[in-house]
Amino acid sequence: MAIQMMNAADAAERIRSCTVAGWQVLGVDGFQVVSGGYVGRLDLILDLSLQPISAEEAEVTALHFIAAHTAPDLLFEVVDSAP
Repeated sequence: MAIQMMNAADAAERIRSCTVAGWQVLGVDGFQVVSGGYVGRLDLILDLSLQPISAEEAEVTALHFIAAHTAPDLLFEVVDSAP
């Protein structure tokens, strides 16, 4: 599976789209843009995969996570249950 990294606005839209489609957001990973590539940020990992929450609650949690960590040098991967 390829990683699709998005800016904060695109990641938020992807999160909303998942909920509309009936998919669960399982997590969000943050990556910092650095000279020559990207670095995964261990402090920017939101894991919702084991939490017993609804798709709507996962959406709200993921959107708050993105909003709290938005920066020009950060990209996000949204992990979802899409087939």
